[in-house]
Amino acid sequence: MPELIKKPKIIKPMVEEVYEKYIQNDALRKSAERLFEIAREHKMRNRWMSYNSFTFTFRGVNIFNITMRATMKNKGVRKIDPTNHFIVQLSLGKKHEVEKLLLSQSEEMKNEYVVNKYISCMMCRGSSGCDNCLDFELMEAAHSLCTCNFGYACHNPTPKQFEMIEQFIMARIGVIDMVKK
Repeated sequence: MPELIKKPKIIKPMVEEVYEKYIQNDALRKSAERLFEIAREHKMRNRWMSYNSFTFTFRGVNIFNITMRATMKNKGVRKIDPTNHFIVQLSLGKKHEVEKLLLSQSEEMKNEYVVNKYISCMMCRGSSGCDNCLDFELMEAAHSLCTCNFGYACHNPTPKQFEMIEQFIMARIGVIDMVKK
């Protein structure tokens, strides 16, 4: 019987290793460190998802992903230098949870979410007609927000955007705390 050749086991890096290696910009580094602080304070678990990408969960629920690579859509992502590329994705829950959470936020926060909406659903591709889409009205305009996975993604957030990301994370943690008690 021929001997089976096993593929070498992938060594999954720790988020700190990837972060320290690729995030050199001081503003990104400082703001990213605050995300790690929040994760530690709330005992969030993180795990490696794929090349330079990690997900953070609170009580078993996805809260945010961080990705340290040039783009999420580029098939040849490993060929691009990932230095100072930091993407934050937020999961605010399912359709009714996202709506309730967004309605409780300021206009500036709502606008931030809508401007950086991320469509990851293969069904809707950002148009109504999918059970995961939330038709959300902001400033007299209708916006189709997919709530399938991560509905928000921001590449290299500014310090102000990091503040809003932190507020979204804290609001999501509050909702999960109320439900899981």
